[in-house]
Amino acid sequence: MYYTLRMASDQSTTSSRAAGLLSVQLGANLKLEWTKWCALRNQVPGSALRGLVERVIREGIELPSDHPRTSLRVDLGKHPDKGPKVSRELQFTPSENAAVEAAARGQGFGFQEWVIAAVRAALTKVPTYGQAELEALTQSNAHMATVAIELGALRRQAGGDESADAIANIEADVRRHVETVSTAMAQGARRWQLKV
Repeated sequence: MYYTLRMASDQSTTSSRAAGLLSVQLGANLKLEWTKWCALRNQVPGSALRGLVERVIREGIELPSDHPRTSLRVDLGKHPDKGPKVSRELQFTPSENAAVEAAARGQGFGFQEWVIAAVRAALTKVPTYGQAELEALTQSNAHMATVAIELGALRRQAGGDESADAIANIEADVRRHVETVSTAMAQGARRWQLKV
């Protein structure tokens, strides 16, 4: 699938208008991911893409080289990762080290825990939570579970009318949300086995 980006303001003639257009072949999967990403942020895909191009130029951001990259797919297994740990030595520049220490402290991780969490998040696209995030998610999920229970009670009081159906739908959405957050917390809290 092609994505057309208007790079300059519209002109009255076709040739000058065409001079401001750029077509990009994203492919079906990448286009779908891009449109979802934009929808989550209430952005128009073309405008968001133009903003990215402008930012790259304005800030001098270096783009990845054209070297073909293999797309690695890593999934979480269903069981915690057991067995002896494999030791690796990492060397950071002083500013990288300071940044990692600050980020780890700020997110409630130890230095090594933060590095492991960052690697796992990059590989699996599944977040790893620090203590503060886990406590906030636990508290939020407990509130949502209470809302689901109260919705169930309201639904039973409403009887068989239309409002009961509407409440049942909301209750089901809240219960799905609670399950989704619980699963995400479990995935982020333990070091699950990775499948490459």
